[in-house]
Amino acid sequence: MRSDRLGRIHRIQQPALEQLELARDYEVLKVLGEGCFAQVLLARHRRSGTTVVLKAVHVELARLSDFHREHHYSYHLSPHPAILSAYSVAFRTERSYVFAQEFAPLGDLAGNVRAGGLGEPACKHVARQLSSALEFVHSQDLVHGDLKLENVLVFAADMSRVKLCDFGSTRRAGSLVSRTATGCAWQPFLPPEVCDAVGGERYPCRAAADCWQLGIALQVCLTGCPPWRCADAVRDARYAAFLRWQRRRTTHVPRQFHAHAPRLLRLLRRLLEPCEEKRAAAGEVAKYLRDAWLQGRAPPSPSPGPARATASNPLDRKMAAGRVWEWLLACDGSAEPGVEGV
Repeated sequence: MRSDRLGRIHRIQQPALEQLELARDYEVLKVLGEGCFAQVLLARHRRSGTTVVLKAVHVELARLSDFHREHHYSYHLSPHPAILSAYSVAFRTERSYVFAQEFAPLGDLAGNVRAGGLGEPACKHVARQLSSALEFVHSQDLVHGDLKLENVLVFAADMSRVKLCDFGSTRRAGSLVSRTATGCAWQPFLPPEVCDAVGGERYPCRAAADCWQLGIALQVCLTGCPPWRCADAVRDARYAAFLRWQRRRTTHVPRQFHAHAPRLLRLLRRLLEPCEEKRAAAGEVAKYLRDAWLQGRAPPSPSPGPARATASNPLDRKMAAGRVWEWLLACDGSAEPGVEGV
């Protein structure tokens, strides 16, 4: 029975898309995000009055098969409570392939993380939900491929309800991909096996890469910044220091982990294991949620920071995200925070 279920999720249908005139069928309320490849629009369906988010992928820059794959995986994975709901609504306009998703009123996680982090309770909410979502994705023999803060949408200010989104980079486990094909723009989120890939060299995508990105995402939520710029000991001194500690060549805990309690250090050590075959699975996170994660200081409030996202101003996040990610842009000039995480 499991093989039948997995067979269905991997049989990607490519039905003909009805061509619509967007302005005739939808009232566009707001452009939530825009990048080179797509726009994300908050829109109201004129006939039903339903408010949805439309992801419009430019036809000149995307293959129809890639659009169908993203919509297929988004729709079939969305029954999980920690994965964004995608609807069986797909069409094309003169310029775009379009599908519909639910609206997240508080924007993405990048726009809600403030300097100093979210605080322990909020981080544990995020960890519980994202690890569960990834465990479900991996149970379908799939790899998300682009877990970063922009691809986690927020539905509650205390982070008790967040959802994983953007399955544009999702592939069947073991599929050959290249760094240029992965959607992860931020160098600090790339695991060492991906950092080691050269240019357009193809390598098999593994669930372990998602688990590494989960560990980086949790560190950013806890501290407000990633632990290093690149998982390459030659190019990054902070990663080199972590690697010495990880391999038990020193007892000195790296500075970026000083506030962490022993059990959290163990969890991060397992998620950020450089050898992908030894890396912890996403489901292992659940074993650490009852333990203390931070020590020596009271955790800050889990509410959003100064550039606060609200239902009336859902994605006014550039200032807040910029505070956390400014130096990342400097180290990866090609990175563009944009629509893929909306």
